[in-house]
Amino acid sequence: MGTILVVEDFDDVRRMLKILLESEKFRVLEAATGSEALEVIKHQRPDAILMDLALPGIDGFETIRRIRAIDGFQNTPIVVLSAYVGVSSYENALRAGSNYFMAKPIDFDDLAALLEEILSGRNLRSSRYTRAPIRRSVLSAAFGNKPTMAPRRSPEMRPSV
Repeated sequence: MGTILVVEDFDDVRRMLKILLESEKFRVLEAATGSEALEVIKHQRPDAILMDLALPGIDGFETIRRIRAIDGFQNTPIVVLSAYVGVSSYENALRAGSNYFMAKPIDFDDLAALLEEILSGRNLRSSRYTRAPIRRSVLSAAFGNKPTMAPRRSPEMRPSV
């Protein structure tokens, strides 16, 4: 399917994302810090990057800016996965160079569908995570200033991470 770089400082969350993404036939690269992410992309070329914002050392915003400054990474899709879902986090992530923003806890089925859309090159206008401009009032109504809760799931459905 493609190669995904997961940049997440919490080991359990990173491992869960790796397991779930590999079950969907993605190849997964891992980094626990922004510095590690920058090192990984020197040697590997991910097709998309999943980026946490609250990272030790270099935070996610700065890591995104540095990735965008690397030759050949200006158009690599970056999906921010963050518990910080206020308007300013969303806007700052977009300004830093991210393409998509998903609030934690992540619904894995939504994430997998988004990655499939991104990597297949399909028209993303229907995606609710596109980079299309969004008014503050719409974002506030959708997210407020606190993380959204994952919907209840039946046992046969995948977990949220």
